[in-house]
Amino acid sequence: MNFTLFHFLNQFAGRSDTVDDFMEFMAQDIVWILLAVMAALWIGARARQQRLVFYAGLSAAISLFLGKYVVSPVVDHPRPFVSHAVTQLIPHSADSSFPSDHATLAFAIAFSVWYANRRLGSVLLAMACLTGIARVYVGVHYPADIVGGLALSGIVSYLVYRTNGKLDFIPDGIIRFYRRATSKIKFLSPKA
Repeated sequence: MNFTLFHFLNQFAGRSDTVDDFMEFMAQDIVWILLAVMAALWIGARARQQRLVFYAGLSAAISLFLGKYVVSPVVDHPRPFVSHAVTQLIPHSADSSFPSDHATLAFAIAFSVWYANRRLGSVLLAMACLTGIARVYVGVHYPADIVGGLALSGIVSYLVYRTNGKLDFIPDGIIRFYRRATSKIKFLSPKA
């Protein structure tokens, strides 16, 4: 079923330059938009949003660490282009594909934001889903790799969310340092 779903999406790759360009952007670059949203929340927001950015970053870091150093070596699943003839639109090393790092990062940010702000979080979750679909479309991941990143990020983000309040002294210290360091730079000085 994993390969069947992969083939269903990947069969459309290489048929339309416009669609391919869009999917390549979604597969590789949408995470930069997610990170830009986090930067905008940090720079222009109140302490509550800055804490959100901290917890989103913490969720992403833990998820990526667990995915790369715990889950991936155990599963050691080859990428689609290693095992099958596929239409591969973007270059990628032939390392283990499970779970997808891009999906893990995108879903960790999206879930973290969703817990605090449903509207913005829903937009980010849609972007994370598009990233996952695009990673399959361009031939570098199986659908299960994306679902694995979603599940790992969902669990970690929820557990980090449940600690909110108990660890606030960490982001609060970082926020105080940031405010002191940027107090003379008008556009970086957040509202109280």
